[in-house]
Amino acid sequence: MDSHAHTREGQIAAVAPGKVILFGEHFVVYGYPSLIASIDKFFRVKVDLTPSIANEIKIESNLGFRITIRNSVLYFPLGQDSGYHEIIQNLYSVIRYVVAQSGIDARSKYSILIRLDSEIPLGGGLGSSSAFCVALTAALYHLKDNTINKDKICYESINAERILNRDTSGADCSICTFGGLGRFDRLNGFKRISADFSDYRFLIIDSGVAHDTFSMIEKVAKIKNNFPNDFSNLCNKYGDIYNQVLSFLEHKDIGNIGELLNRNHELLVSLSLSNPIIDKIIDICNYEGSLGTKITGAGGGGSVLSFLHKDDLSVIKNILKRLDLLDLKYFFAKIDPEGLKIDCNN
Repeated sequence: MDSHAHTREGQIAAVAPGKVILFGEHFVVYGYPSLIASIDKFFRVKVDLTPSIANEIKIESNLGFRITIRNSVLYFPLGQDSGYHEIIQNLYSVIRYVVAQSGIDARSKYSILIRLDSEIPLGGGLGSSSAFCVALTAALYHLKDNTINKDKICYESINAERILNRDTSGADCSICTFGGLGRFDRLNGFKRISADFSDYRFLIIDSGVAHDTFSMIEKVAKIKNNFPNDFSNLCNKYGDIYNQVLSFLEHKDIGNIGELLNRNHELLVSLSLSNPIIDKIIDICNYEGSLGTKITGAGGGGSVLSFLHKDDLSVIKNILKRLDLLDLKYFFAKIDPEGLKIDCNN
């Protein structure tokens, strides 16, 4: 593709999946590999680009907010919930960065309408911000170059996500871009792993407690600094768990990873990343016959992942019955094999 290709007016939509961390949250920060998977819940970004006399960006979302940015000034509609303002400021920071990087606003003035439609719960540790960065980057770059280079999109979306989370490892944007199941570590990046999970489902439960990734990372760092020997022992235990996971995947013993999910969760509990409601969810799922259950994400709140065989209908029914008594939100997910997609028909 000619690097001097002109930006095309028109519409494009890009779709990126959310993700779950099966193994290794927090340990990945310290160089250990994690096992991550994309899920069949998606963030869709539709971009409509038209020539204009002034650079203008409009953002609309299925969350119920909309905003106009003209000459870098944000105009909020009267009566709109001000609780969205921080989210909108963050979204705009990323959009402004990606628009500039893509070169769309370098030569001409454009009006850009960006529609955001997410199936991924916000703040649950399920990759909503990463999927947003990946889909936005892909849509804008496709409008510029009429092509998609997933390696480039992944790299640029990681840079964009650093605006929201300066310590991002790159794992989330990688799995949202490439999809499927894969390992990630800071030294080697992302690598796909082949495994057949078609007989299994993830039950993803919202603890109802908001979590702050940065504060959880800080909490673990303090434990590492104050109790270096204990932390080293936990890391070694995690390394053993991860090696067993790879062995089970290699031998197609998918169901056996459930017990390893439980063991990984115990390490996260040792790092003070659980709370009473998460403990309750874990107890319910495992008592009723889940293959394994753990925090997915930074912990301290957010989401819990329970691993189930799709044919264990009585197990599933009993778990859901007890979760309903606690009035908890949940959904089922499968691994999304494809990752980032462009919808030219949008």
